[in-house]
Amino acid sequence: MEIDANSLNSLCWQGSLRGYAADVMFACEKAVQLAPNDGNIRDSRGLAKALTGNIQGAIEDFEAHIAQTDDKEIKSQQQGWVKALRAGKNPFTENFGSKASPF
Repeated sequence: MEIDANSLNSLCWQGSLRGYAADVMFACEKAVQLAPNDGNIRDSRGLAKALTGNIQGAIEDFEAHIAQTDDKEIKSQQQGWVKALRAGKNPFTENFGSKASPF
């Protein structure tokens, strides 16, 4: 049975939000493999990468999503994340619900 990219993406995003980014990274990677041009999936993997300390990988994923989205609010939010990550700061506060952050 093949699990579709959207289901894997949900696992990636929700697991990351709940502090299990390292545990769900396999789902993030597989989702991107199945749908490499889906910005929402790159966004989820970017969050997981940031929370597991892969800052450069997170920036790359967020920048890919920024380039693809027409949503000005999301674009602005993620540009802020990229700026913070480049400065060595944690843009993901307790509002994200994460227990595991490298920051």
